Amino acid sequence: MPKEIKNKDYVKQGNESLNTAQDIIDQGVSINGVPTRTGLFNTRINRTKFLYNAPDGARVRENQGAYIVMGQVPMGASQTSGYGAIGLPADSIDLVVGRGSSLNKGKGPKKGEVVNNNHMSDAARIYICRLTDVDRAFNIESDSTKISQRTPRSAVAVKADHVRLIGREGVKIVTGKVFTPNGGGEEKNSLGGNIMPAPKIDLVAGNNYDNVQGVALGERTSECLTELNEIVGQIWSAVFNLALIQAGFNSVVGVNPLPWIPAAAAPANMGIYTKVLNSLYQTRTTASMWELNYLKWHGKEYIVSKNVRTN
Repeated sequence: MPKEIKNKDYVKQGNESLNTAQDIIDQGVSINGVPTRTGLFNTRINRTKFLYNAPDGARVRENQGAYIVMGQVPMGASQTSGYGAIGLPADSIDLVVGRGSSLNKGKGPKKGEVVNNNHMSDAARIYICRLTDVDRAFNIESDSTKISQRTPRSAVAVKADHVRLIGREGVKIVTGKVFTPNGGGEEKNSLGGNIMPAPKIDLVAGNNYDNVQGVALGERTSECLTELNEIVGQIWSAVFNLALIQAGFNSVVGVNPLPWIPAAAAPANMGIYTKVLNSLYQTRTTASMWELNYLKWHGKEYIVSKNVRTN
C-alpha cells in the first residue's frame, strides 16, 4: 500500500514541481484531501516562473497569473514606445491574464524568461489609456483617410479570444458627444478638442479595410425594394397587356378565307395563353408573396431587424 501523505507533508517534501493531480498519483502518493498546487477546486497552481519587464513608471499587482499594471504602461515592448516615452501624460491601467500564454507553441514563457507587454501573445486584456494611438498599438487596420483615426486620444481596448458584451435589458454602441440639458456646455474630447457630429462605427471582420462599406438601413432598404417591386409590376402589366393585344390581333388577322390553308391564329393564341399569360400570373403571385415575406413587418422573413438598429 502506498504511504499516505497529507497535503502539507507533500509540500514539505519539496515536490512542488509536480503540476497536476495525475503527477501525484503517478508518484504512488495516497492523497487524503485536495492536493496542493494542482489547481483543483480553484486552489493555487504551480506556474513556470518568469519575469515581467514592467515599465519604470508603473506599479504592478500580480496574483496567480492575473496582473493589474498602473501608471505609464505602453503597449509596445520597448521603454521608448508610447506617448509616455516623450514625457506626455499617458496614464494607463492594464488588466492582463495569461501573460505570454501563446509563446512557445502555447506552452507559455520559459522558466526565467523576461516578457514584455504583448497583446498578440497575452491571453486577454483590458487596456485603459489616457493618450494612445490605439489602432497602431494593437496593430488594427484603420481608415487612413480619416484624421481622427490617426490622432492620439484616450482609449479603451478589449482583446481576448472571445469577447462578449452582455446587457440584460439592451446594449448600445454610441458615438459622438453627449448633449447636456439646461445649457450645460458642449462635450469635448480628452484633449479639449471638438468632437465630430457623428463619428463612425466600423465593424471590420478579418482586420481588413479593403471592402468596408456602409451598412444599409433596414426600413429604407425595405422601402427601396418595395418601390422596385412596383416598377417590376408596371413592367409586368405592360407585358400582360401586350399579350392580350397580340392575342386579339391574331384573332382578327388569323381568319383565313381559303379553307385548304390552316389558320395561324388558333395555335398562336394558344401559345400566348399557355406560355405567356399563365406564366405572368404565376410571376405576379410570386412577387406578391415575396413582398409579403420580406418587405412587410409581419412577414416571416422580414429583412429589417426588430432587435438591432443603426443610423
